[in-house]
Amino acid sequence: MRTLSDLSKEAEQYFRQMELDKDAAREAYRHILSTINAALSTQELSAMPGLIPYIEEGDGHLAFQYIGKTHRFLRMLHIIELEQKYHKILFCSDCRSAESLWEKYMLTLFAFRRILFRLSEDSAAEAVQYLQNRPVSHFAAYIMTQDELLAPDQRFYETLASIFAEYWSDLDMQQFFTLTGTASQTPQGDLL
Repeated sequence: MRTLSDLSKEAEQYFRQMELDKDAAREAYRHILSTINAALSTQELSAMPGLIPYIEEGDGHLAFQYIGKTHRFLRMLHIIELEQKYHKILFCSDCRSAESLWEKYMLTLFAFRRILFRLSEDSAAEAVQYLQNRPVSHFAAYIMTQDELLAPDQRFYETLASIFAEYWSDLDMQQFFTLTGTASQTPQGDLL
């Protein structure tokens, strides 16, 4: 069993190492943002998945370790990689910078939460409208609901399938429900 003294020494060592890694982590984060910005501004999106090994195994790992936003950018890169591979609507299709990509991710996540928690009918309706105007792939919907700890239920998944029914193929729907581990259902009826 570790003592309070051991924990204190461990914390001190962590903060010393963090101070040593600070400049490299910031530089790695700047590289990640500049690569995303360049790819989005020119719509040369093939460079974006190349950041995945940079973050997971390369110099970008320091940014991942110390800069929290890197976790979500990595998640977005995985989503975009899957969408490119399977020729789906790209999460970044209407984004021209890392900032706009971040904003879309956070607003989509916020819309998901508004639907899931149903604090008010108006709030949920606004979220549905937002999502219908900015559709995402079934890969994005699945990854975001799983990795952001939303704890969704069958009804939430069915609501998302209804919202995106116009954009997802039957195979997309089937994959989505298979990934979520819920019974495959054809979305029908009320969105909420």
